[in-house]
Amino acid sequence: MATRLASRGWLGLVLGGTLLGATPAAALDYSVHPKDSAEVNAILAKGRFDEGDTQDLKRYIAKLPKKASTVVYFNSPGGNLRESVVLGTFFYQNKIGTAVEQRAACASACAISFMGGRGADGKPYRVKWSSAKLGFHSFGREFPDDRRYSSDDMKTVLQRAQTEVGVLAEYLRTIDTDLDVLRIMLGATHSQMNFLSNDEALGLGIQVFDEKTNAMMDPAPALERLAKKRAEDRIASANPPAAPVTPADTPRTPRTATPGPGAGGSDGPVTPTATPRAPTTTPVVAPQETPRRATPRTAMPTPGSGGSDAPGVAPTATPRTAPTVRPPSTAERRPGQGIADSGARL
Repeated sequence: MATRLASRGWLGLVLGGTLLGATPAAALDYSVHPKDSAEVNAILAKGRFDEGDTQDLKRYIAKLPKKASTVVYFNSPGGNLRESVVLGTFFYQNKIGTAVEQRAACASACAISFMGGRGADGKPYRVKWSSAKLGFHSFGREFPDDRRYSSDDMKTVLQRAQTEVGVLAEYLRTIDTDLDVLRIMLGATHSQMNFLSNDEALGLGIQVFDEKTNAMMDPAPALERLAKKRAEDRIASANPPAAPVTPADTPRTPRTATPGPGAGGSDGPVTPTATPRAPTTTPVVAPQETPRRATPRTAMPTPGSGGSDAPGVAPTATPRTAPTVRPPSTAERRPGQGIADSGARL
């Protein structure tokens, strides 16, 4: 059931009451319940919780005959949160019991008010039929989509929400009710609903009427089951399951090149994987000058040698070890060619 907020003024939360549950067409309507008897004033309360419902009930009860006890039977989806607290406090102070019978529902704001039920002896008198629905959820907000809100507006919303949680806690303390109701209430969003199981209802001190046996259920077995479940929940929360371990990525082995078409039988083109090569270093060697080979020199004739005036030829000196002499090149060596070849610079 969607939680609604009355849109009054710029912000429903500031000027209007917080609503829980759906929004039926009318406020609570009071009438005589079929279980009305000489001993009990049985009142049926149907419809939406709205401001002024408590005052209407006071006026209705004032017209009833005096009887030993009064019980209000609810069938309501919820409504105004503040009014539900006021009405529940009225039940507690005036010893009025509350009940939700078969095929009926009491949800949201109605469930809050239901918890205030007390009998004529002042003890809790809150009865839920085994097939009845008793639901709790959080209150929520609805704001017009065509409005813009400032940060101050949002701070106001937050402050009021915190105040309302405090009001609920104080209300539960006032009517001597377990604050676990607040946990159950806040455990569901405003668009969800926590409908109590019969065991949970018994755990909160609510009487459950078993429609099969036509008798009230014994709360002892239910309390044992609840205690066991809570112990298991505590153990589970203290030992959360370990997170799954993700295996580390295995490094891939470089693929070797596959021969292409016509090179070994593969029909599809395959791009070879480049294999990194180690860098090689080529030593730099300075060029060396080529040594000149000794060329035998022919002695020039000396005028007047040999005692003859005719020109003559001096004999060639023969070295002791005759080296192999490369035939001289036809081109003459240029001056400085050896220096230039050695790379030397002046």
